[in-house]
Order: sequence, then C-alpha cells, then structure tokens
Amino acid sequence: KDVAKAFRHYEVAAMCGHVLARHNLGCVEYNAGNYDLALQHFLISAMLGCEDSLDNVGRMFMAGLATKTDYAAALRGYQDAIEEMSSPDRDEAKASGFGNDPTWQIVN
Repeated sequence: KDVAKAFRHYEVAAMCGHVLARHNLGCVEYNAGNYDLALQHFLISAMLGCEDSLDNVGRMFMAGLATKTDYAAALRGYQDAIEEMSSPDRDEAKASGFGNDPTWQIVN
C-alpha cells in the first residue's frame, strides 16, 4: 500500500479533470483533518456534477465546516452541471436501468 503514490495519481487525474479523483482527494483530505482543502475539492467536483461531493459539502455545512454560501454555490454548480449533461438519450438509458448496477459504484 503506497498511499503517497496513490495520492499523487489522484492529484494528476484531478488536474486532468477526472471528477471522481477530485472527490477522492476531498475524502483523503477530510480524513486527514484538512477540512479547508477537502471543502475545495468537494466544491470543484460538486460543480462538475458529483452528487457525492454535493452531499459531503452539505454534511460539512451541517457540521459547521462550510458556510451556507459554500453549500449554495455547490448546489447551483451541481444543478448547472446536471442540466448541461442532460439529454433525451441519457434519460432513456437511465429509465432502462443503465448505470444502476451496484457492482459499478465506487465505495469510499
């Protein structure tokens, strides 16, 4: 287990726009007690459409680790990202059950 190496890979992936890598960096920073850095990672990934990050910003707000403004910005960004990604084909795929296989979900 090379945690430092994994962290570097998450950083590179996040800088290249990988949303889940950004979310995972937030989780690592949160667990290390770096709440300000965690919040920044969660805000970025929420604004790119990561619902788990949006939920984490909400939890941080409830715990007093984020402001109402932070949560509002994350929510607006998340909604904009979801709207931008929506299409009739995606709606049809979702209705048919595509993507609902729990073996494809990332667990933190």
